Amino acid sequence: MISMFTFAITFMVLAIVPCIYRIIKGPTIPDRVVALDAMTVVIVVMLAIYSFDRGSAFFMDVALVLSIIAFVGTVTIAKYLDEGVVL
Repeated sequence: MISMFTFAITFMVLAIVPCIYRIIKGPTIPDRVVALDAMTVVIVVMLAIYSFDRGSAFFMDVALVLSIIAFVGTVTIAKYLDEGVVL
């Protein structure tokens, strides 16, 4: 019998595959940025599932830090693409 943890992680890994494809083959830089942001969200969810399965709050801290870094990075890249400079 497949556990819910294995089932969830399997689908999260399958969700990363199109993101990686779009990062590599993306026709424009905004497509690549959105794919990278989506991949980060999937990784954060994987960390949350793993944290819940192991009963450890450490991985939730890692997921929180990763999501904050991804948000700041996405906003910075969006500002750079819009204005051409980041101050």
